Amino acid sequence: MRPVRIFYIAFFSLLSVSCSAPSPRPADAQLQQLWQQHEAALLPIRHWELRGRLAIRAEDQGGQATLVWRRDGSRHDIRLGGPLGRGMLQLTQDESGAQLQDAEQRIVRAPSAEELLFRYSGWDLPVENLNYWVRGLPVPDVAMERELNDNGFLKTLRQEAWEVQYQEYVLVDGRNLPRRLSLSNPRKTAGQPAMQVRLVIERWAQVQ
Repeated sequence: MRPVRIFYIAFFSLLSVSCSAPSPRPADAQLQQLWQQHEAALLPIRHWELRGRLAIRAEDQGGQATLVWRRDGSRHDIRLGGPLGRGMLQLTQDESGAQLQDAEQRIVRAPSAEELLFRYSGWDLPVENLNYWVRGLPVPDVAMERELNDNGFLKTLRQEAWEVQYQEYVLVDGRNLPRRLSLSNPRKTAGQPAMQVRLVIERWAQVQ
């Protein structure tokens, strides 16, 4: 084999290895700066519509539901389709309180959507916290532990006995929002079993 050919083979082999090498993780200071920019872009969001799928497991029991969540300022309209075979649930919450309407058009009211969902299904879901977690934000003024990914977005968040893992983000109108996340609470509090929740967001819309 001629020396020139050997040189080009070695050169392009080295170039291929260099191109495939992963980029180094940004320094902590740079990640913090990226996070602050990301957080500043997400905090003002007060309107959205998301559609997806929700799966819940608590010990040997579980259920799945389709999810449509519309937020308009302080008003939340959450629709769960087919949770545990019980048909459609519609939860609404605003400054005056919360209301649940089931598939048989029965209406129940309470101070919060979280309380209503627990009464109806037995699932102790942190609905109030999800208002932030679903956007990829920690709940303000609550103790937390977090880990950022290489882009400066949340990778892992721990708050109020829950651990939130962010597996995928999607770019929506110039902002990166979660597409797949999972929640787990291994602690048995108030007689409730340990829980695992998976959420796949298939579509974000009207984000502003």
